[in-house]
Amino acid sequence: MNPRLAWLSRRGIKELDIVLQSYLQDDYADAPPAEQQAFASLLEYQDPDILDRLFHGVEDSNAQIAALVVRLRGR
Repeated sequence: MNPRLAWLSRRGIKELDIVLQSYLQDDYADAPPAEQQAFASLLEYQDPDILDRLFHGVEDSNAQIAALVVRLRGR
């Protein structure tokens, strides 16, 4: 597991921690490289922006991140 991604997936907001850490532990290693990059890019966002995408239906302008968010919402 990538230590930097593990650190970035710990956001201090329970809902985000559950979704992001779960994806990192269960799905990240088997994900295609484009999805892995989208996850790393998503982790660079501020917490309110991630919350908006995951829980408030805000669609990202980046198609790969938007596709990842759909997958994360379905977990």
